[in-house]
Amino acid sequence: MSEVGAIGRVTAVQSTTIRVSLEIGAKGFTKVGPDGLQTVGVVNSYITAPAGAHRVVAIVTGVSILSRHESVTSRGLLSEDDQASYELEAAVVGRFEGDRFKSGLTAYPSLHAPVRTATPAEVKNIFLPTEVPSVRLGSSAVAAEQDVYLDANLLLGHHCAVVGSTGSGKSCTVTAIIDGLLDNDIVSGHVVIFDINGEYAQSFARGTARGNKTRTLILGPRPGSQSGLFLPHWFMNSEEHLALFRASEGVQAPVIQRAVADARLAGGSAQSEADRLDNVRSTLAIVQALFANSMDGESPALRQLEELATVVADQAASDSPIKVHWEAMASLLSQAIAKSGLLPNKRFSPLTASHRDVLSELIRNMNVHIVASLGELGLGSGATGADFDAPVYYDLQQLCDYFLPNRIQLEQANDSKIASYVATLQMRLSRLLADGRHDFMTRIEKHEDPLGSYLRVLMGEDPTRGDSTSEWPAAENYRSQASSHATGASVTIFDLSLVASDVLENVTALLGRILFDFAVRSDPRAEHPVLLVLEEAHRFVPARRDLAGTGSRSTAVFERIAKEGRKFGLSLLLASQRPSELSETVVAQCGTVIAHRLTHEADQALLRHATAFSSRALLDQLPGLAQQHALVIGVSTGVPAAVRIRDVFNPPMSNDPDFIASWTDSSKLDGLPAHIDRVVAGWQGESSPESES
Repeated sequence: MSEVGAIGRVTAVQSTTIRVSLEIGAKGFTKVGPDGLQTVGVVNSYITAPAGAHRVVAIVTGVSILSRHESVTSRGLLSEDDQASYELEAAVVGRFEGDRFKSGLTAYPSLHAPVRTATPAEVKNIFLPTEVPSVRLGSSAVAAEQDVYLDANLLLGHHCAVVGSTGSGKSCTVTAIIDGLLDNDIVSGHVVIFDINGEYAQSFARGTARGNKTRTLILGPRPGSQSGLFLPHWFMNSEEHLALFRASEGVQAPVIQRAVADARLAGGSAQSEADRLDNVRSTLAIVQALFANSMDGESPALRQLEELATVVADQAASDSPIKVHWEAMASLLSQAIAKSGLLPNKRFSPLTASHRDVLSELIRNMNVHIVASLGELGLGSGATGADFDAPVYYDLQQLCDYFLPNRIQLEQANDSKIASYVATLQMRLSRLLADGRHDFMTRIEKHEDPLGSYLRVLMGEDPTRGDSTSEWPAAENYRSQASSHATGASVTIFDLSLVASDVLENVTALLGRILFDFAVRSDPRAEHPVLLVLEEAHRFVPARRDLAGTGSRSTAVFERIAKEGRKFGLSLLLASQRPSELSETVVAQCGTVIAHRLTHEADQALLRHATAFSSRALLDQLPGLAQQHALVIGVSTGVPAAVRIRDVFNPPMSNDPDFIASWTDSSKLDGLPAHIDRVVAGWQGESSPESES
């Protein structure tokens, strides 16, 4: 073979794979060439072969020895080695155009084309993106001296998934990616982490190298306004309300939607007007009930009408958005009292037919004005209410005690069974308010600019605007953490480890939707990109399980972010030990997959479906990967690569516990009672997050 440096020839070409027969001099799996001693035929190493005007690049996925057992007497006695054929199988992953590596194929190598091992310079060109920002992920598993880099913009712009069994190094890989981003001096970067296990606070603690590079804000772990881990219920849109209250679509959903709209609209004046209108309606109902009283009706009816006339006259004399209706009702009452001829102090005198005729007309006319007034206040049955999705403050207790019952009463004019249909919804709402674990959502007091302040926290800005008298609920918590901030990227960590599991999905869905809506409304588009990190992502983005293909509210939110977030500057970085339990839509949208050891067949199968066909052969290695090693596949890396992830300092608190060391330490027993007391004190205090001592 005359070609200098060749290790073999192409013997088979398929759509994404080639087979190579090694020459005799390469059978020892080392070969001396122009670039020195080279390793030949090692799985995960790279080879090149000419293909038209370019050279294709392939990653070795298999090595085999095929025995020929030829009988050649002229050559004398042959050894077993001389009678064997050494072959490589490799997956084609890209091409060299000159010295520049590019993904994809434009031509295939021909049979008998000479094959060479990729030189160190070529491997460097493959792994180091040129003229673009990059993230150093680690080193090549087959060439420890060669660092592996990812294209930072492609990594973030097309989302990334880090998967692997528990203990394989996922959290450290997520931290390594963040470290690689921080190496780029991203002073205006924004990272938001949903930390379900409380692992990341120590990684960004004050005094650590990572903490000194970032403006880190840790919210939690105890839910409540003091820790900053709160989420006002009035930020929820219509779908999120229905999910939290678990309202059925038939009757409950429309009723609660209108009740929430009523509550949003009813500010101070509207609330008082509605209360007085309800008083008028109740008084008229009392008068009408006296129609059936055969013992005593005349005097009680007059007393009710005179008292009502006084209340209505006072309202008619005051400024009011429905002043014209109060004036009309005052006139109707005075005319009806005079026309009816009702007498005071006339005991045991039932209402006559004449009385009932006048009073019936009064009640009809008064109800016309009541309905019209409620409509003008936005509280009527057919009136256009407030925007159901507007993040406008309302009191959840008032929703339960007044607005929902009032809406039920209004709707019963159309269906007398409404109250029975909505009874279970009322019960769930009452239970939600009674559960102290949910106070961080349901009991947040109204404060100035709540949405703006919250968005500032998410983006690493001062929610108090530097105002020492700010009424923002977690102002002191923010100031204590911001006192040590220097310049650098903002990192906001939501420690969700103590959030009740029955509302965790609602919390993460709402936070994700707020970030997405902020990104969509930003002009110019993607002016302030955000990286959203989801630890244990299968908890937030579960797969759709039912036959109809419907799933959780959280799944719907993050699927939309996965599909549309890129163009608005919102990127996802997912970490999960069970990719098969993740939404397949989200996994398929992840342009980069970093896969650690995975032993479950369903998890491996999902990755095979979500990755390029040429990379699937590599996934057979997943069950045997060592800790801190991973396969990297996707758009941000020039080729699929086996990588040893870079070491990280102050890693997330996810190390395996040392059982034996703990169990053999006799001093542990002395501290156990106090440990139990501390846990119990904190546990019982969860119902009152604000009462921490």
